Amino acid sequence: MSNKSYKTKSRDGFNKERNIKKSRKVHECCHCHKTIPTKTSYVRTVGVCESMRHNGNDFFSNAWHPACLADHQGYVADSLRRQG
Repeated sequence: MSNKSYKTKSRDGFNKERNIKKSRKVHECCHCHKTIPTKTSYVRTVGVCESMRHNGNDFFSNAWHPACLADHQGYVADSLRRQG
């Protein structure tokens, strides 16, 4: 495991995906809201996004089933394609 630091200006957003080989505890997938059991693989996304609640950015950390994340990324890519 590497301890990389991702520096960003407070007005900029960023995100990072990290594949977890084996979970140590039960998590909930943020897409389908089903549980991710212990000792199974999942994807952790962390980052900073613009906040609509206040003038600043919010930190997020989400657990995903790999299939749910792929489905969401396909949805986002399709939406961006439709916007032009």
